[in-house]
Parts: sequence; C-alpha cells; structure tokens
Amino acid sequence: MNTLHECLVCGFEGLEEPIFIDGTYSKTYEICPCCGFEYGFSEDHDVIHGFITIPEEFLEVAFQLYRKKWIEEGIQIFNPDTIPENKRNKDILKFDILIKQLKGLKLDLSNFDITGF
Repeated sequence: MNTLHECLVCGFEGLEEPIFIDGTYSKTYEICPCCGFEYGFSEDHDVIHGFITIPEEFLEVAFQLYRKKWIEEGIQIFNPDTIPENKRNKDILKFDILIKQLKGLKLDLSNFDITGF
C-alpha cells in the first residue's frame, strides 16, 4: 500500500505524491480530494496574492489564502466519494473533522475566526 501524504491546505491525508521532495516544492498537479487545491496550479491561479507566479518562499501565503476562501465558502468537499461518510455531511466536511485536520497541520488556531458553523 502506498503512503498517503497530507494536504498542506486542509490537512486531509489523501495525496499520493509528496508536496516537497528534499525541501523543494514539487508541482505535482495532484488535486486534493477534500479541498480541491491543485499543487502546481492553484497557488498561482486560484488565489489573489499579487504575483503572476508566486515565489516558492511565499507558498504558505497561497495555502493560507486558499484555505481561508475554501472555509468561508462552506468547506465543500471537492470529491465527496473519496471522503469517508463519517467525516462529511453529504458534500460538506464536518466541522470537527476540519478542526482535527487543521490541528494536524500544526496551525495556530487561537486566532482562527470562523462564523456560521
């Protein structure tokens, strides 16, 4: 069985390819089945960050901006069939699962302001 890798945007452990290889960002063009972030595309095209192509040292900014947008839009699962039913309500990620996944990324959630949940 292949090792699954963690999405650096939503924390879902379901990527087939690593995001960084020997410390270098790998544009795999793999799409996270949970949040829909496409590594190698989304960081340059799905978020507004002021760059045509985001410099590698600012990748975390792109991840944060996409994460914020995805959460504010209702944490809709990109490919619900790949997410276990106990982690979702139809095509929406359960809030407690979101928090668990984000904690897995070791994010500081103390300044995490989410309304509407």
